[in-house]
Amino acid sequence: MLLHILAVVIGFAPAWLTPFLLRLANNGDKNAAASLESSVLRLSLPGIGLAGVFGFGLAGMSDKTYKMSQAWLSIAVALWLILLVLIVVVERPAIKAYASGNTAARGKVMAIAGVTHLILVAMLYLMIFKPGL
Repeated sequence: MLLHILAVVIGFAPAWLTPFLLRLANNGDKNAAASLESSVLRLSLPGIGLAGVFGFGLAGMSDKTYKMSQAWLSIAVALWLILLVLIVVVERPAIKAYASGNTAARGKVMAIAGVTHLILVAMLYLMIFKPGL
C-alpha cells in the first residue's frame, strides 16, 4: 500500500505544479517550460503508471475482498486508463509544442491539468469510500 500511495503522490505532484510552471514560462523563463516537460515525462507518467500497477497488486492480494466486478474498482481503472491516455496523447505533445514556442498549446496543457485534478479527486473518493462495497 505504501508504494501505491507514494506512486500516486509522485504521479500527481506535477499536475499541481503545472499552472505555476506555465506562468513562469509565459513570463519568459525557458527553464520552466523544460521543467514542465521533464516533470511530466520523468515523474507524472511513470508515477501514475506505477500507481495503477501497485493498485492492481493490492486488489489481487486482497484475498478476494476486492474484485474487478465491483463498480468502484472498475470505474477507478477506467479513470486511470483515461488519465494515462490523456497524458501520453494530449498533454505530452502539447507541452512539447509549448516548450518549442507554440503559445496556443498553453490552453491545452492547462485543460489537461484541470482534468487531471478532477480525476484525482474522483479516484480519491472511489479509493476512500468504495461506494457500492
